[in-house]
Amino acid sequence: ERAARVLQHLVGLGLVAYIMYSNLPAIQEQLAYLGEFYDPDTVQLMTWIMKKTKKSAAFAGSMQLLAGVKLCTGRPITNHPHYEDRRLRDRTRQIYQFYGKRAPEVVHRNLQAVGTSYIILENSICYAQNDERWPGCRLPDIIDRCNGHTLDEPTGENEQGLVESEYGRFCSMVEVDERYKTLFRQAFVNKTFRVYKVLKADTRHKKAK
Repeated sequence: ERAARVLQHLVGLGLVAYIMYSNLPAIQEQLAYLGEFYDPDTVQLMTWIMKKTKKSAAFAGSMQLLAGVKLCTGRPITNHPHYEDRRLRDRTRQIYQFYGKRAPEVVHRNLQAVGTSYIILENSICYAQNDERWPGCRLPDIIDRCNGHTLDEPTGENEQGLVESEYGRFCSMVEVDERYKTLFRQAFVNKTFRVYKVLKADTRHKKAK
C-alpha cells in the first residue's frame, strides 16, 4: 500500500511537471505582462498621513478608502467598513454628511462627536457624473434623499416631498466659502483627494440644524 501511494504521488508530480513544461512559453509570456498596481495619488496621500499627522489622529472618509488608511498607516478611523451593525451604519450616515447639502456647523458637530481629526474628501465622489443607466445612485444623491433634499439632477422618480436645501454641497463649498474655513482647514490636496483638518468650534457661530 505504501508503495502504491508513493507511485500515485510520483505520477501526479510527473503530470504537473509535464503540463508546466508544455505550457512554459505561454506562462513566461503572461508573466512578462504582470506589473505591480500603482496609484500615485493614493500613495502620496498615505505617505503624507504617515509623515505629517500624529499616530493618534483619527480620519473620516469613505469606507473603502478608510480600509486602506487603516491598513497602510495604522491611524484610527471613524467609520469601519462593516455594514452588519446598525450603530455603525448610523454613524457612517452622519459622517457622510460632508457629501450632502448641510450647514458646515452640522457637519463639524457630527465629526467632532466621533472624535475626527481629519476628513478625506474624494473628488470622484464629490463631483461624480450622473450615470444614465443608474440615475440618482451617486453617493451624494443617496445622502440628499436621506436628508430629504432635492437632487442636483432630478430623476423624476420617488422625489415627492423632497425640498431644496438652503446650503450648497459641503464637499464643494468647503473649498471656496470662508464660513467653512473657520471650521475646516485644508491640510493636503492632490488631483484625487482633499484632506481637511477639523478645527475647534468657533463659539461665535450659532448652531445650525
